[in-house]
Amino acid sequence: MEKKILLYVQVLLPLKMSKELSYSVPEEFEGQIAIGSWVQVKLVGKSRYAIVTAISHQPPAGLDPTRIRAVESLPDMLPVTLAQLDFWRALSDYYMCSVGEVFKAAYSSAFRKQIKVRSRKSEKEFREPDFSAIPSLSTAQQGACDTIKEHFTEGRRVLLRGVTGSGKTEIYFHLMRDALESGGSVLFLVPEIAISRQLTSRLEKVFGSALLPYHSKQTAAVKKRIYNRLAAAERPYVVLGTRSALLLPLPNLSLIVVDEEHDSSYKQSDPAPRYNGRDGALMLSSQTGANLVLGSATPSFESLYNISVGKLSQVDLLEKYHKAEDAQVEIVDMVTARKLRNVKGPFSIRLLNEIGRVVDDGGQVMVFRSRRAYAPYAQCEECGAVVKCPSCDVALSYHKFDNMLKCHYCSYQIPFEPKCSKCNSPSIVDRGAGTEKIEELLREYFPDYITERFDSDTILGKSEEQRILKSFAEGKIDILVGTQMITKGFDFDRLSLVAVIGCDSLFSVQDFRADERALQLLWQLRGRAGRREDGARMIIQTEQKDHPVLKVLTGEGDSDDLSAALAERTMFGYPPFVRLVVITLKDKNDKRMWSCAYELTDAIRAIGIRDFNGPLVPPIAKMGDHYQVQFRLRLRRNNSLSRIKKALYSETELLNHKYNGMTTINIDVDPY
Repeated sequence: MEKKILLYVQVLLPLKMSKELSYSVPEEFEGQIAIGSWVQVKLVGKSRYAIVTAISHQPPAGLDPTRIRAVESLPDMLPVTLAQLDFWRALSDYYMCSVGEVFKAAYSSAFRKQIKVRSRKSEKEFREPDFSAIPSLSTAQQGACDTIKEHFTEGRRVLLRGVTGSGKTEIYFHLMRDALESGGSVLFLVPEIAISRQLTSRLEKVFGSALLPYHSKQTAAVKKRIYNRLAAAERPYVVLGTRSALLLPLPNLSLIVVDEEHDSSYKQSDPAPRYNGRDGALMLSSQTGANLVLGSATPSFESLYNISVGKLSQVDLLEKYHKAEDAQVEIVDMVTARKLRNVKGPFSIRLLNEIGRVVDDGGQVMVFRSRRAYAPYAQCEECGAVVKCPSCDVALSYHKFDNMLKCHYCSYQIPFEPKCSKCNSPSIVDRGAGTEKIEELLREYFPDYITERFDSDTILGKSEEQRILKSFAEGKIDILVGTQMITKGFDFDRLSLVAVIGCDSLFSVQDFRADERALQLLWQLRGRAGRREDGARMIIQTEQKDHPVLKVLTGEGDSDDLSAALAERTMFGYPPFVRLVVITLKDKNDKRMWSCAYELTDAIRAIGIRDFNGPLVPPIAKMGDHYQVQFRLRLRRNNSLSRIKKALYSETELLNHKYNGMTTINIDVDPY
């Protein structure tokens, strides 16, 4: 009688675990399992979906075969590719987290529940790409496109540095067509869902059903359908998505495009993996051999550094597609304006006059304010007390629409009351001006014109977002007030004036990247106006009229990307010249957190890391009832970097175990 063969598998679970687990394979499933297969297993009494990472005919050493649990079932899902698993492991190693956390990010719990769905709706008829719909290129665009292709043939990755309105997207179209015609797939990354939605209609006209938009707001069923199409690898696709699209199966990947590569939205904050979509794209390109083009009008210092060390080649596109001149920048000194009483609320009289002139002439105005709500905080006029969140070390923002004071870091909110809880006087008033107040005042000052607001308080869904953008594009809205959301690559023909209120808040952020980000944001805002016609203006209200960022913007200062700031980063040891790692400890128990922090300090020193600060209390000392403390480590770019990171991660895992997870330890590599 032939001896029965019993298989054992190691599986990856979507959990923060330091190792993969072993299970036996029942005879009924033999021959149906391979590396990458989905399996259903039981862990601590709960059935979970997992992925097979190794197969063996022998039980794991040191384990009793009779005590090894068996695989329960095989879900109806196409397997994860080996390339995916390799990429997940690379992300895990670099960003100092478990592979299970990367798996969890790739396939959310809602997605995994859809695995149970067996029936499949009939797919729409596949619509082939229509490459004749791709716009023709200008001479400058064609030259840049040809240069990019030359770099590709030499195996080099490219930064396309194109001024706002130069037509980088049209170049992407031509590169994507070439990739599809050669049988390869394309990954097109954008920083925000709003940009993805705006691009979808343009891309669908060209690429038809080969286009697969993918982002976090889609339903689990839609995500599963996209996953199955890609995993089946029956044809090349163009995947348009935000950073999470990096984690999809991407068969025969030929081209990766990262538009607006400088944008901080590419960086995942919480939970792990805290990865940067741009840097992940660089890793994926290296792993798969896919061509890569990063696009930006204001490249990140990281990309400029990569050019200087030969990791990227730069291609410039310095000519606007519609030949319009850049918006003229005017700086309004609010210190002087207040002295001369040339102000009205948060506005200078100069700005109000210009807004009136533009809308009277049939133009449109965009007003940027970096803070949403009606007022950033509320304060007692008698004792000076600021109303704060009881769970977070921050002031509550006043929202006039529903008369509530809200915490922008947790869900805490209370009705606005004029009575002060400190001195009992009825003297609580709102302070400052957020986008809601700016909108209210502009409606008061310009009652004959339509003013609307575009921020996370008003854009509660896809339909409202599209309604406002469509109305502004069609000229049905005269003045649009918004936060960073309005800076993201939108194209409005009649936009003649861009105004910036409270510009100084961009410079006051406690971050070594503050100036870099301020310049990028202001440059993007400037590019929203005058995309097709001359005579557009940008008015910036500031109390720091001589700030170097404003000098660069107006052409009066160092136009070489704030080279002085780069020199400072070299001198003081900041990225991109070193690797920055921020470790944050959080706990409801202050004493326990500090005990863990002191142990971590000893561990950091024992590893051999000398260049670090901490434990330090961050600007927000408490968030969501959790105290927090941070370490900032600067690691040199050398051969020992990988070894040091592994040792550091190992030490944090030991402390996590020792404190039973009560003190959580979060690691952020390359915070952005």
